[in-house]
Amino acid sequence: MTGSAPAQGGPHRIVALLELADEAPTMVELAEFLTDTDPGVRRTALTVLSEAAESWEEPSAVFAAALLDPAEPVRRAAIELLSELREVLVPGEDFTRSLREACGHPDADVRSAAVVALWRHRLCGIEELTALLSDPDESVRCEIVLGLVSLDALDALADTADDPAAAVRLAVARGLAAVGDPRGAATLIRLAEDADVLVRAAALSAMAHTGCTEQAAALARTALADPAWQIRQGAAAALAVADPQEAAAPLIAATQDTNLDVRKAAVRALGGLSAGRPEVRAALEAAVADVDADVRAFARMGLTDARTDLTETPPTDTAQAEGDH
Repeated sequence: MTGSAPAQGGPHRIVALLELADEAPTMVELAEFLTDTDPGVRRTALTVLSEAAESWEEPSAVFAAALLDPAEPVRRAAIELLSELREVLVPGEDFTRSLREACGHPDADVRSAAVVALWRHRLCGIEELTALLSDPDESVRCEIVLGLVSLDALDALADTADDPAAAVRLAVARGLAAVGDPRGAATLIRLAEDADVLVRAAALSAMAHTGCTEQAAALARTALADPAWQIRQGAAAALAVADPQEAAAPLIAATQDTNLDVRKAAVRALGGLSAGRPEVRAALEAAVADVDADVRAFARMGLTDARTDLTETPPTDTAQAEGDH
């Protein structure tokens, strides 16, 4: 040994690092590689650390800090590791600080990864996420919406429903379905009249999870005549939880739709409305002959459920009295 500092960079450094990897290196042993002047060495060191770590607090901070690395390949490695190791990472102060700093990085992928890590590790609240919605990249804003969904932030989601990007509005509609709170129905009614087909379809489908109010049901009935099959499918899903008196007839008509996904949604919806409605039962019996196997299967399931309901229905007082005689 000469006592001089080891030369940095180059393939020989990666070879030395890979040889060290077989010896389960510690953070101290990897430190010089993690700060090497060669991005390839730093990137490889992150991978070795992810495989050698036994405790995770220090490595977690290193992975988060690597989001701020000047080299794109190192940042990509950090993004992948933060995602792959999510279940074992230990969020500490340094970890959180680096993530918050990364939320302002010029690279949208870095900002997106930082947002995801913040909300998935429950390191941020509604106010912080809402402040980040000014991000210029729609993919980042979509991740922020997912964070708001995880916090059941209905008011913030309602505000975000006006986002100029259809992808963000779509994320809001799907998020409200995931939350499943009836208070989200008002926002879904707005989105059900969106200019984008997929947003409208998602909003209608989401009503099956929040409840389909009278106003929502009126929109859904109208939507069953929309040229876009995705919207007709969403409308059928929404009507599954609407007032049966208003939903049964349009759903029966929808079982004859030219699109199999619409027919399938209509038949599934009718399966829960068949009790005491012979016209619904007749539609399900007709659907058993549908050309699509899924439609036929859901029709049979609906008829089976209807028979079960009849079997389990308690006798009326009149029927009981007649039985006693």
